[in-house]
Formats: sequence, structure tokens, C-alpha cells
Amino acid sequence: MFRRAASLLILAGVLAAALPAAAQAARKTLVLRSAPVAMGGYNVAFPKLFVPAPKLDGYVVGMEARLVDTRGKVVTIRDVMLHHTVFYRRGAPESQSVCAGKTQEAFYGTGEEDEQLRLPPGYGYPVAKGDRWKMNAMLMSHSQRSVRVRVEYTVTVETGVKLEPVIPLWVRANGCGDAVSYPVWGDDGPGATDTRSFDWKVPFDARIVAVGGHLHGGAKDMFLTQQACGGRRLLDTAPRYGMPDNLYYTARPVLHEPGPVDTRYFLSKTGIQVRRGETLKLTGLYDSSKPHTRVMSIMHVYLAKHAAPATQDCAPLPADAQELVKDEPVRLDPPDVSVPLNELGADGHTREITDLPWPLSTLGNPATVALKDNAFDPPYVQIKRDSKLTWSFDDEIAHNVTFASGPVLTGSPTLSGGQTFTTQFTRTGRYELFCYLHPLAMHQVIDVVD
Repeated sequence: MFRRAASLLILAGVLAAALPAAAQAARKTLVLRSAPVAMGGYNVAFPKLFVPAPKLDGYVVGMEARLVDTRGKVVTIRDVMLHHTVFYRRGAPESQSVCAGKTQEAFYGTGEEDEQLRLPPGYGYPVAKGDRWKMNAMLMSHSQRSVRVRVEYTVTVETGVKLEPVIPLWVRANGCGDAVSYPVWGDDGPGATDTRSFDWKVPFDARIVAVGGHLHGGAKDMFLTQQACGGRRLLDTAPRYGMPDNLYYTARPVLHEPGPVDTRYFLSKTGIQVRRGETLKLTGLYDSSKPHTRVMSIMHVYLAKHAAPATQDCAPLPADAQELVKDEPVRLDPPDVSVPLNELGADGHTREITDLPWPLSTLGNPATVALKDNAFDPPYVQIKRDSKLTWSFDDEIAHNVTFASGPVLTGSPTLSGGQTFTTQFTRTGRYELFCYLHPLAMHQVIDVVD
């Protein structure tokens, strides 16, 4: 009996060795983490880190990310927000088209919308044992409490099987200049919409098989249209906002306008055929009845190379197309959220600044305000309409001027070491501003009068 069992085991081993490689296919799920980043005291961090790669030959078929502390416990936005993160594979990207870099390829990104990387069955993003991965992120502390956080990412890899490879491309509605974000100036009246469009030329014959998106607060829609087919809409990654009791809207202090909790995700095994050199238009729509600072309209497009027919026939869109959304109550219109100025009280709690604690300084034209010793000097000023005001960034550490509220959007880049930025105030009213790197310490109020 034992000899027969041993013979069967030997035979099974011989058969397994003789089977093709596809029979050895396996799906592996890995939980990986970045190095820790120190957060606390309402700071903002922009870590750019090399992070562990799966170290497997195969294909990524799924991925998601979240924040955890050094013990692996989930960190919510009551302490730290994962505003956005992007993962790159080092090396020359498959395509230099659109917003691709020359030395790294962005293949997965997410933010407040908590997007997962998903691909149709039979498709995958190729990875190899020797790959090097990098991660860029923006983290925002919402608490005085110090905590060391890691970006934890779960990666699902198919090994031992040949899948159809996908090529990731990032397309931006504001084009591919140096600025990833752009301003929505606002003050265009009730119901007004800011529209930005970018004509993207497809780099090779391919099928679009998956698409995600990243949008900010105030977004109304983002969609891709096919110009050769009468401008028909191919797909969209429309935003979906949390209900009023969602943590995004109840967490205090409010340090920025909350973004969507979900964006629609497109998926199709058949795919949408596109042709090398044809123009697809990406359009991002934002509410423009009020200002929105530093918004983004980024579409994550996953292409699988596939020869196009001899002529463009504008074939019907695939019947298996899915538009995936999270199963939770949402609002489809962007909620109106005001960002107040906040301060840290002697009791250690934050509160909104309702009565200005600073004396009023009346300035001439032109006017100058210094950012020094981690403060605006002077913090509360009055100027005449059409006056020019220069912010002088005198500290060696970086600061910026970020819009909280006012008649029309204004602000500055992040600067330091004596750099300056000048703007002209052409609209009367009160402007409330702060440094988003030091939001509870650095405030500016400007009254513009006739």
C-alpha cells in the first residue's frame, strides 16, 4: 500500500513537471508599505520615496492604497489625509505620449476618491523581479497629534501565465505643461462652469480597456470624446461626493475643500478601438460660481496595443463596458464647502477665527507684505482697488499664499529665501488667505476698498 502511494506521488511529480508553464499560474497578493513619514501639528508633506516592488515576474491585475501607522493600524483623515499618491516604475516608459516622464512610468494613482487599479480578465500591467518602484504623495495632517504614517499598498500579481499587457497613460485636461494643477477663478455667477479641454493624440493603435480619474472639490464631470466620430462621448469618470455626515465633511478643522469620495471607473474586456494619431479630447468641468484653488483633472487611461481596421468605422461602443462605482450613498453635485481661517487655542483645540485679532494696517499702492518668522507681516491690511501687492518670502523655509475665501481666487506658488510674488486686486471685498504648509500659524486678511 505504501509502495503504491509512493509510486502515485512520483507519477504526479513527473506529470506536473511535464505540464506547460500556464498550468503553474498563480495569483499572489502582497501587502507592501512605504518608509514612515512624520506627520503632526497640521503639517503638509510631499514624500518622494523609493518603495518596495513585488519582485515577481508577472502582471499586476489589481492594486489599492491607504494610510497606516507603524503598527499597521489604519489612519483616518481625523489625523492624516492621503490627498493623493502616484506610483511609478523606474525606467523609460512604453510611450512618451502625453504627460509621461522620460525616466519613469506612472501606472497607478489615487487620492481622496480611493480609486483601485482594476483591469479586465486577461489583461495585466507587466512587472519583473528587477523592477524599481517610486512613490510621490501629498499628505495633510489634520491633528496636533504626532504620528508616523506609511502608505500601505496591496498589489495582486498574476504569475506563470501570459496576459495581454496594458500601457498606462496619464492625460490632463489642462494639458501637459509644468503645472499639474490649475486655478478655477470663480465669480462667474450661479450655475457657471469652468471648462478645460486637451486634445490628446493617440500614440499607437490600441484598445482602451480601463480608465480611472482624479478630481478635486468642485468638479462636475470629466469625459473623453472621439473627434473623428462626431465628438461622441466614449466614457467619463464623473465625481461622486459623500453625504453631509461623511467624515470628509465632519472632520475639523477644515483645511481644504473636500474632494469626491468616488470617481466612476470604466472597464471593458472588448475595449474601445482607437487609432494611432487620432485626436481624443479630454474635458474637465468644474463649478465656477465660486473660486476653487489648485484643482486637477487627470484621467488614468490603460491601453492594450491592437491593430486598427483599415478605415475608421466608428464601431459601436463595447456592449461589455462597465462603469463601476462604490456601493454607498453619494451626492452627484459638488457641495458648497467654505474653508475658514483656523487657529490653535491655548487649550490645544482648534477653532475658526471669527473676530480678527490683529490691528488693521492701511497700505499704499504698491504695497508689500512680508512672510517672515512664520507669519504674515502685517497680517491684516487694507488696500485700494486696483492696487498691486507684493508678498516677500523672507524666511529660508518655504511658504505660500493659499486662498480660503474672497470675491475672486488669488494666491502664490510656494517660495522662500527672499523670492517675491506680486498680484493686483481688481475686485473689492475681503480676502482670507493662509499658508497651507502652516495653516494654523500663518494667516492673511486683505480688505480691498474703493
